[in-house]
Amino acid sequence: MTDMSFALNARRVLPVFLSAAVLAACGNSNEEVVTRGTLGYVSGSLGVVSVEEPQAALVARDILSAGGTAADAATAIGFTLAVTMPSSASLGGGGVCIARDDRGEKPKVIDFLPRAPKLASRNTERPSAVPGIPRGLFLLHSRYGVLKWGQVIAPAENLARFGYNIPRAFASEFSKVSDVLLRDPVMARVFSSSKGKALGEGQFIKQTELAATLGRMRVRGIGEFYQGNDARKFTESVLQAGGSLSFEDMRDFLPVMRDPVSFPGVRNTVWHFAGPPAAGGAVAAEMMAILMTGQLFKDADEDEREHLLAEAAKRAFVERMKNMQADGTYRQGPEARVGEDYVDAVDDTISFDKATPLNTLIQTSTDWPETPSAVSFSVMDMRGGAVACTLTMNNLFGTGRMADGFGIILAAAPDTRGRTYTPLGPALLTSELFNLSYMAAAASGGVTAPTALSNVLARAVSGPQTLSEAMAAPRTHYAGSPDTVYVEPEMPAAVAEALRKRGHDVIPTKSIGRVSAVYCPTGVPLKEGPQCSGVADPRGFGIAIGGN
Repeated sequence: MTDMSFALNARRVLPVFLSAAVLAACGNSNEEVVTRGTLGYVSGSLGVVSVEEPQAALVARDILSAGGTAADAATAIGFTLAVTMPSSASLGGGGVCIARDDRGEKPKVIDFLPRAPKLASRNTERPSAVPGIPRGLFLLHSRYGVLKWGQVIAPAENLARFGYNIPRAFASEFSKVSDVLLRDPVMARVFSSSKGKALGEGQFIKQTELAATLGRMRVRGIGEFYQGNDARKFTESVLQAGGSLSFEDMRDFLPVMRDPVSFPGVRNTVWHFAGPPAAGGAVAAEMMAILMTGQLFKDADEDEREHLLAEAAKRAFVERMKNMQADGTYRQGPEARVGEDYVDAVDDTISFDKATPLNTLIQTSTDWPETPSAVSFSVMDMRGGAVACTLTMNNLFGTGRMADGFGIILAAAPDTRGRTYTPLGPALLTSELFNLSYMAAAASGGVTAPTALSNVLARAVSGPQTLSEAMAAPRTHYAGSPDTVYVEPEMPAAVAEALRKRGHDVIPTKSIGRVSAVYCPTGVPLKEGPQCSGVADPRGFGIAIGGN
């Protein structure tokens, strides 16, 4: 999307803040007083944002301009995506974030994944998950935000109430399944035209029931949705839609805050990943530990780097095959697999000249189907706050049904057939010693998400590529089943041939994952002015805003 489209679309976000600006300008003083919560409160660099859907990035920009933290912006993004990308981020879904603020504390993982209800009814037609996004984002905001709750949720409410033009990101997903979805009369009421045709890119849409739901959350908080009258009405609507949910499921759902999977980087930095049950984080963490701890990747040439990415992924996925259980948790925690002794021992087994046969690492490989449906975003403010998140419905459009009266598409309950949240696992690079944030990144794309994330992180941090160049570079993916290295078509023929000569079975594939990342190589905050960049993956339809 071009800069001109920013200007054209920004008008739909600005009214959220205008009242405060007008009040400030109408005072008795000749000098305008700009208070926190008003557009323009922050001058100069606002921060950096990368989101898979452009309208949400615009909302985040205005939140940062009004003095919000990275967590305020991330909360606003999450609720906005529930409006503009409900295929992957409806309020009925869930996700996982990793976050820190400017106090120098170790980052925390906030797990609000869309889990199965305790007991599904026998009459359940389409098992649905317990909604996690409202409580998860509420926890993120209450722990790390500074703006009022109403201010971070209002942009999403306004978009739903007054309407917006359907973005390409959503249209591309909707077009894949619109014929099936519109068989549901509640979905058809929202996503079809007066002539019964599926809405497409650029067409204007309002979601009045969803706006009313968001309005109640803005005024009352999210307690009513989980344990009040709204909770009872919502569960009734879910059952009418063929889903599975009880009032007790709603009342008892709580997001979990835990420590990330962490290991040292260079120059007093530390890598942090959201670990199991977001098992993709464990895979990406082990890959990065193998590649970065001994600077194995940094010192390699182009041919060797693709080989090392495949070898690191092979070992990380083998550990996942050995340890991951049906709910995404590991039998043995992944922390031991990012430790220096373990990584040194693994590095000693990697040859620069030939591929490691899979059967020397594991006798029987297993294939765990995973939905590629998710949406990611990353934010950093200039005070040192950083948040990276991935949201999911466990399936494209979840169950394909909507809760009547609420405007909420229902997430699918996780199962062993591919409806799952296991590929998720966002990351941060920080220095708690110097209270600096360097990078926030997250990825979507199912089983390819952790390898796509590692491709970008390793290249950007090791150099000489910039984040933008690392994002655009052709990617390598390996997941163990089958015993094949996948490369994107843009991979130079000589590099692909070098992989084959080392013994890899190489197959081209159209695209490997989608990554949202922001990076400040000198860290934030710094007095001399940080050099930051945000990049949205060209494989998707998102956008990045900010940087200098």
